[in-house]
Amino acid sequence: MKRHAILLLAAMLPASPSLAQDGNAENIVVTASRLPGFSRGPVVVPDPRPVIGIRRAADSALRNVEITSDSLDEGMRRREVRAMLLDAIDRAGKQGFSIVTGRFTVTEVTRANWQELFPDLARGSASNYNEDDESWQIEDDDDEDNDNDDDDDQPKPFFEDDGSETTLRLMVKTKLSGTIDAAERQIGAFVKSVPENGRAQMKQKGAMALTIIRPEQYRDEIYGLIAAGARHAASFYGPEYGLEVTGLDNNVAWEQVSDTELFVFIRYDFAIKK
Repeated sequence: MKRHAILLLAAMLPASPSLAQDGNAENIVVTASRLPGFSRGPVVVPDPRPVIGIRRAADSALRNVEITSDSLDEGMRRREVRAMLLDAIDRAGKQGFSIVTGRFTVTEVTRANWQELFPDLARGSASNYNEDDESWQIEDDDDEDNDNDDDDDQPKPFFEDDGSETTLRLMVKTKLSGTIDAAERQIGAFVKSVPENGRAQMKQKGAMALTIIRPEQYRDEIYGLIAAGARHAASFYGPEYGLEVTGLDNNVAWEQVSDTELFVFIRYDFAIKK
């Protein structure tokens, strides 16, 4: 099975708007930060978004978690982390959550695929970090549960063992049906519900993020809105004027505009010419 965790929020892309690398992919991470005016700090938006687009609720919310064990024996550390991962997978399915992995596009972790997603953990060998490896994420350290040991925001592998501690980096995803604070509380309660296994424990890391499913599906709707807006603007001029629209072949992009909502758009331009 191919991993879909190529180019992926865990971790998460820190700024918006986000450009679609694969607009048909499921569960694309939008951002790991909140907007200016919210309690968790500002998001820097480099370019103003177009006026025309679609405002919609995000599909789900997710948060980084780590399962760690510092047992003295290397094999024991991995067994404890594996056992806690499988317990979390089972509990997530029963409680309406998903355990996922990836950096730009998230893939659900199941009992059927976890060994393929984390082969080093499955076979118990040490993980050698490779910059070209898909299985890494950028960790956001803005969280009260974080020990703030690392300040450099460097990419970290999803699984690693440094000789004294085994770490598995994942995300917990929940359907976004209310506020982001409610989702945060729900995920926090789920993480606390997973019992420790030996020396293994699960901790939340970083801020909440949102996801959008297949943003490319909104292209035709956005085209229609752009066309209607351009025709309306042209209606104020005489019949000797023509309309030129460009940029419709640009990627579908998305930007967080509230704690739970996204603005989906295409960077277009139109001009009225005589």
